[in-house]
This record gives sequence, structure tokens and C-alpha cells, in this order.
Amino acid sequence: MFNHILIPVDLVHQEQLARLKESARLLIDGAGSITLLYVDPITVHKEALMTQLGEDQYAEHQREAEAQLQSLSESLQLENVAMNVVTREGSAHDQILEYASEISADAILMMASRPGLTDYFIGSTAERVVRHADCSVFVIR
Repeated sequence: MFNHILIPVDLVHQEQLARLKESARLLIDGAGSITLLYVDPITVHKEALMTQLGEDQYAEHQREAEAQLQSLSESLQLENVAMNVVTREGSAHDQILEYASEISADAILMMASRPGLTDYFIGSTAERVVRHADCSVFVIR
């Protein structure tokens, strides 16, 4: 079906990894590729956090995130499918949309949680991606 799927991941919420892997397996074309995209939320407020955390703690945060991403990519690996891992900084929905465009993704496959009260006023990341993406978007709830 799709040759290049972008999967934005949230390292905090990994409850539905089995569903995510099965969905990717159903959507990917035989020898396609998957890119896992992690947008680090801590970097939005990097300068303020650096004064509170210090460079050592920030570097440790980055190392932990990279280790989690590597483990995640191994657990989502599909046979005969290339797996890429990318980390970006900034606002999640902006980075997802921008990177999907940069790599000419055929589809975006992402997880979403149940909407909370604030989501009804400002919208969730998944909602913003669905609304503005130039490719197909599949949301797992």
C-alpha cells in the first residue's frame, strides 16, 4: 500500500506498540521503509531548563531518549522493511508535518490518547497533523 511511512513516537506513551506494529505491517508495501520520528519536547524550553538542570542532566536526558528510541525501533522492526530513526526539536505537530514533507512520506501512522478538556480548546497533536498533512494519516486510539 504505502512505500514510506512516518511514525511519530512519544517515548512516554508506549501502551499501544503492538497495535502500532500490526498497523504498520498492514500498511507498508513489501520492501518499503519506516521512519520513526521523535520530537523532543524538552527542547522547546531548552534554555530555561538548562539553567535548572545543567548540561550534564540535559545530556543524560538525550542519551536516555536515544536508548529508548533504539529499543523502540528494534521492537517495531518488520521483516524486509528499512527502519530509520530521527530526532527533531520543537513543536511536535509542526515537526511531524515538516519532516513528512521533507521525506515525501506516503503516510503518517501515529498514536493518540483520549482527548482531555484542553484538547477541545486548542486541539491535540494528532488532530493538527490530520488537519494539515499532505499525505494519508492513520491514528490509533
